[in-house]
Amino acid sequence: MISTSSYKNWQSDKYTTYSISGDRGKQIGYDGKCFSVLAPKLSFWKVWHQNIGKISEEENNRYYVEQYYEQVLSKLDPEEIYRKLDNSILLCYEDNTEFCHRHIVAAWLELLLQIEVPEKKAHDYDIEVIERPSYIKEYLEDVMRKNRNIRGFNSLRALYLFEKAEQLEREAKKLKDIYDDSAYYIDAYTEQKVRAYDWYMQKACFLRCDADEAEQQYNEQKQNKKKLTKNM
Repeated sequence: MISTSSYKNWQSDKYTTYSISGDRGKQIGYDGKCFSVLAPKLSFWKVWHQNIGKISEEENNRYYVEQYYEQVLSKLDPEEIYRKLDNSILLCYEDNTEFCHRHIVAAWLELLLQIEVPEKKAHDYDIEVIERPSYIKEYLEDVMRKNRNIRGFNSLRALYLFEKAEQLEREAKKLKDIYDDSAYYIDAYTEQKVRAYDWYMQKACFLRCDADEAEQQYNEQKQNKKKLTKNM
């Protein structure tokens, strides 16, 4: 599991920590591991910081979420990020309930991987889960749906899986001509490519099925929420 926290509120050595701040936590003397690919870009951070108090907080934070997604998160694979950072705590400066890019990272992983990324605070082995600002996930979801062909999906996770399947199918098509050349003679290299083609197509098929399942689950959860709201 990946969790998030602030430097001052995570005082424990129970898990590996990674700074995801632009300055790698130098302001508070952090000397642990860093994962700089998740740091915000200085250019849009400056604009956001200069606009504090000049425009509405909502408008300013929406701008930050949009820029952070477009310039950072959209260029990364959430599954790869999760594999690299599993069983760790991602740290930044802001307090647990304040607006911060680590909350955007958590929302991104939750939306696309259908996992929980809790916000925590700790002193030694006394660990507490803190409720993070819910509006940040709402802003991010709006950004991720903006100006996109969502292929008829309601679930962003379903769309993510479907697009991964398409990517694998494109890779498979690059290998398709090998079948034509291997009718009479197959060397070790050609056999390896043919097997790769089969693997890509099989994996793509599984991902499409997973996408359909994710979409069904999302729609069922949405329907259940509507029923619950109606009965309250």
